[in-house]
Amino acid sequence: MLESLDKIDKRILFELDKNARIADTRLAKLVGRSKESVRYRIKKLQEDGVIKGFTTWIDPCKLGFLAGKIYLQLANRPEEKKAFVEHVKKDKRLFWLGIAEGAWNAGLTYFVKSNNDLFELKNALFSKFKELILESRTGVLVNVASHDITFFFETQTEWKNMFYSIERYDLEPIENAILKELFLNSRESVVEIARKHKSTVDIVRNRMRKLEEKGIIFRYLARIDYNKLGYEFYKTFLYTRNLTQEDERRFLEYTRQQPKIIHLVKLISPWDFELEIMCESYQEYNKIISDLTKEFANVFSKVETAIMGEDYVFPAKEMVFE
Repeated sequence: MLESLDKIDKRILFELDKNARIADTRLAKLVGRSKESVRYRIKKLQEDGVIKGFTTWIDPCKLGFLAGKIYLQLANRPEEKKAFVEHVKKDKRLFWLGIAEGAWNAGLTYFVKSNNDLFELKNALFSKFKELILESRTGVLVNVASHDITFFFETQTEWKNMFYSIERYDLEPIENAILKELFLNSRESVVEIARKHKSTVDIVRNRMRKLEEKGIIFRYLARIDYNKLGYEFYKTFLYTRNLTQEDERRFLEYTRQQPKIIHLVKLISPWDFELEIMCESYQEYNKIISDLTKEFANVFSKVETAIMGEDYVFPAKEMVFE
């Protein structure tokens, strides 16, 4: 499928992933095509399932939430595993669910109000599925760094951090409504949002700007099905030994320059970093990790891998802003 995309399609995907609210006229100018042509290509990418929709990354830490991660090894019980997945997907506190093969079978990231909430959530989950869960690891998220998808369009990019600091901003009802609309469709027009919620265009636009400035709205992006493009999703778990600030600086700079490494997660857990990598084959992935471990031979003591099969962000989408 990737081979069937020309450089115009790839540039469109790059720009929509960078900012899904980019104006069609601006996007047309960047790719050197007419506005009508760009709209046709976007529609075609949606029809082909490459673009599954448009969403907004919202930073719950700015709203006073903590982020906890749980990774599980599950028993080979297909029916119980299916019930487990359906159960956790209904929880509006669940930010991310990954189903994989390799180091772990399931990964979960929850946003909660306190460490005690995470403790109770974990105990309830383990009690309900005690025959299914064989082993677990728990961690606290420090931050997630992301950068532009430069394997679509080669350019310079920087790591941008979210979930980095906890703040206590209280949303007003109109702001909550705006976030829900943009989360479900980041390309929803300001006019339509104002109409739905009996507000004005100026109010909606100003509140959006405020939420962006406060970092509550982190990014508007396209939901891209990388499998349709021939990519496989890998998660890498990196254990460090005696990590210095200089080691971390070099590591961040090295990974920034690797186009297939799209997210870098820093956390307090048995491992210190997670890399999220999109590759066209396991051989390509293995080369990336081999080069990285050679470059940082004295930094990383252990590397584990999970090949992601299913990947959900806020699976209980309709309830998140209730």
